[in-house]
Amino acid sequence: MKPGPLLLLLLLPVAGLAQSPPKETLVQKLLRIAGLTAAPSQMRAPGDPQPGDIWIVSLQDRQARALTQDGGYRSPIFAPNDAFIYALRHEALVRIPVGGGTAASQGTATGVVKLVGFDGADDLIVLTDAWEPASPLASLALKTGRLAPLPHDPTSAEEQRLIAFVRGDERVYGGTRVYTRTESRRGALRTTEWMDVFVARGDAAPVNVSACGGVDCSAPSMSGDGRFVTYVKAP
Repeated sequence: MKPGPLLLLLLLPVAGLAQSPPKETLVQKLLRIAGLTAAPSQMRAPGDPQPGDIWIVSLQDRQARALTQDGGYRSPIFAPNDAFIYALRHEALVRIPVGGGTAASQGTATGVVKLVGFDGADDLIVLTDAWEPASPLASLALKTGRLAPLPHDPTSAEEQRLIAFVRGDERVYGGTRVYTRTESRRGALRTTEWMDVFVARGDAAPVNVSACGGVDCSAPSMSGDGRFVTYVKAP
């Protein structure tokens, strides 16, 4: 016997509810957005990178060039289309054309300490200066400038480990790892140390792609197509 129209109407909401996808957890969101393909096994100590200028380097020929020259930039990441780089400068969010051009303000970013990645085309996941047990991660809407804290479980060891990793300078994109490493040079009177950006693909030896030569470089991020890395070069 076929169900009547009234029974079908009653069953529709139940069927729709059963087919709805499970809600994404904060851990899953971070793994998807932050340049991570697996949860890190160890916590990374938070870094305190020095602001500077945004640089970009081609991984094909290792040619690097500066995109800005007025300083004060931090935390660059590529837009989803790889045509722009978004970064923080003082209390503002800025957008910089990869092909060259002036950095354009995209509104204020008060309380934002780091850009994590894009969640779609119009929302940025960011790290804020909020203290536990409040959520240190938030979603920043590019169209409205609204900053909305993400759901957070301060008792979750996995969340804490991932957030600590996000604060650091290492990212894993499939089989490619982008990170910073301390380099040194011994002089007549003292040894000079600085941070350089390295890229390691699979089992191949890591390659120094920034070659900053005595100046700290930090906050590396890789383009979506895997061809470029952007980073901050200190003054």
